[in-house]
Parts: sequence; C-alpha cells; structure tokens
Amino acid sequence: MLTLARVANALLLHAGRLAPDRLHWMLRHLPSAGIAALRRAALRRTVRLVGRRSRFYRAKFAALGIDPGRVRSLADLRACETTPEELRSTAPDDLLCARPELAIESSGTTGRVTRVYLSHTELEHSARQGAILLAMIGASPEDRILGAFDYAWGLGGIYTQRVGAHSGLFGAFPGLVEPGEAVQRLPEYRFTIVMGDPFWIARFTEIAMARGVRAPIKAFVSGAERITEGLRGLIEDYWRAPLYMTYASTELGASLGAECPRKAGYHLHEYDYAVEILNPDADGFGEVVFTTLARSVMPLVRYRTGDVARLLPGRCACGLPFRRLSAIRGRRDEMIACVWGDVYPEFFEDLLRGIDGIGDEWQVAVRESGLRPVVEFRLESTGGPSASVVDAAIRARVAERHPALWTKTQQRLCDIVVRL
Repeated sequence: MLTLARVANALLLHAGRLAPDRLHWMLRHLPSAGIAALRRAALRRTVRLVGRRSRFYRAKFAALGIDPGRVRSLADLRACETTPEELRSTAPDDLLCARPELAIESSGTTGRVTRVYLSHTELEHSARQGAILLAMIGASPEDRILGAFDYAWGLGGIYTQRVGAHSGLFGAFPGLVEPGEAVQRLPEYRFTIVMGDPFWIARFTEIAMARGVRAPIKAFVSGAERITEGLRGLIEDYWRAPLYMTYASTELGASLGAECPRKAGYHLHEYDYAVEILNPDADGFGEVVFTTLARSVMPLVRYRTGDVARLLPGRCACGLPFRRLSAIRGRRDEMIACVWGDVYPEFFEDLLRGIDGIGDEWQVAVRESGLRPVVEFRLESTGGPSASVVDAAIRARVAERHPALWTKTQQRLCDIVVRL
C-alpha cells in the first residue's frame, strides 16, 4: 500500500541526503490535498493493523462498536481514545502488533514510567525523516553536528546519533556530557549545529560566556522541555544563532513537529502522525491527540498527550504545506516537564517525606536565574534544623534516589534552592 511514510522516504532518496535546499524546495511544493489523502490512507492501514493484531485495540474496538474495516477517517474513531494510564497499565503483549526490537522509556521520576516498543526499521525511518528538520534550518554539507541529548533509557541520544548518520554530516554524539567539555572541544571540531535539551544548551552558553569562547554556530536544535522566550533570547543573542524547538516524546517515538526559521509554531510531521485537538475551546485550545501512521510494532490510536495547544490557521510564510501546532500552553494533568524530566506532586512528596524540621505544606517553583533553571523548595519550618541542613538532606535524597537528576545538578544544568 502507498503510505505517507513511503512517499516521504522516496522524496528523501531523490532529494539526496546532502541536498537539504533541494529537499526543502520539494516539500514546499507538495499539495496539501495530496498530503491529506495519503494521511487518510495511512490511517486506514493503521486501524486495520491494530484491529487484527493488537489485543488491546481489538477489545476496545469491540466494546465501542467500531469496525476497523469501515473506518475511513478520524471522525469514525471519535469514541476511541488511548490514555497515558492505559499505556502504563496494559501488558506490552496486548499492545504489540509485531515483534519488538527496541524499548524506550519516559523520563518520569515517580515510577509512572511509560514504555514504548519499536523495531530497528522504525527507528531508522524516523531518523531519516530528520533530514527534513535539517532542511528546515538550512543545513549544508559543510555543517558539523554536536549531539548532546541523553542516552539513558530514552530515545534522545540514539535518535540524534541516527539522524546524524543518515545526514552524512560530520558529527560527534557523546550524549549528556559535561557542557564545559563540549565548550573546550569547539575549536577542535568546529561544530555548527548543536542538539541538546534547553538547559544543557543554557549551561553550555553560560560556560562559553564565562570563558569568552565564541564559535560560528549556525543553529541550536532542542526539545524535551519547554523554554521561555527570555532564556531563548539570551542564548541566541550570545551565539548570534537561532534556537529551534521540536515537539517530541517517548510515546511519539520521535518528533511530532519542529520550528522553521519563522518560529511560528511546530510544523507537524503529517507523513507519520495524524494530529487532532480534542475538545477545543473558543480560541481553539484543547488537548493534543495523535495517531501513529508509520509504526507496525506498537501503533497508537488517538493517544491523549495531556498537552494543551491549538492548530494555527493559514500556511506558514516559509512555504511548507504542513499544518502548524502552537506552543504548548499547559497540561491537563499535574505533570510538569522541566530540567528534571516529567515530575509530579508525588515525586516531591516522596522526596520531602520524613525530613526533620519541615511541615506537611510545601510548594515547589521551577524558575530561571539568568541562564540556569532553579528548583526552589518553599517549605514550612517547624523550628528545627536550618535551611542549609534541609537543603543538604534534599540533595542527598536526590543523589540516592534519582542519580540521573543529581548528575544534571552536579553539572550545574540547574540549581536547588531551599527557603523555609
């Protein structure tokens, strides 16, 4: 069957991996109606696949009276939703439609981990689509990539490395290294495109400023956590280079969209995902919902992300025909995506429980101080130990229970502040 993913791959092959300007021209001239038709065909293929092979969706379709063979569009699936809770609580074998070869996990810090299974072929497909991102930001054969996304249990590091491999560009992909080491290597490797989470890039910039280091950076590419325009402005002003954000998650298995130089929303990767806004308000803001179109191992149908955004009207001035998603305005649950990954109230309750000298009422603020995020604990004092003693107790618990987060704190990607 002709799928949107196969068409996109064919475009990439014809454009050539080292001709992003040519690829960008081709993408601008894709007809929107043709993209929509191919997306509908891929949707029908996905629904039939899960209807045959996924015990989870077979049961869900039966309970809702949905005949997979009669589904023609997203409107036929309005009664069907997949929630994060279902994804976490359902046995993997009930969700799988083919043999898995890779597992990735969310960065949740409360034990509420989300796991998604892929094949190597699916990973390589997503990585090849990274050529579109490079085309959007104006990459050229002379560019050099530094990939600093964490490997750990997530997708960031390995995905970035595979994007680099398919791009044909020179690069180094060391993962979440100490930012000062990367600054030290700038003269040697002459990186022009730096990829990493916002707070790693902020610390990288802070160290470069302190050392008086400048380099001909063409662009930064980031994702995973939200960034304020103030922090983005500080980074861009120092390097005289744009910082582009992407919308990615574990459940997506890659990126749902990315900014172009206009920075007017995320251009949606509509060859791999069907995107909807659930229950939009008068201004069009609602929950972002997606259906995977190019996955055969663990497809997801109308997955509720919990993110609140809206689809932007009109075509972007850059000329690309893909719809655009606004910046994320908030969450429908209590999860916050920050420098420590996805955190919930329970995470902080567990961290603070039983510490001498503090009461039961607490507040945590994630704010910025210059280029660095700060996790500020605002706690009740019961007249016992000083703030410095409580601070030490919190740091010890973070180090013991969440080593990956402690590494970020040690690398000064963020600070901890305690106020009684």
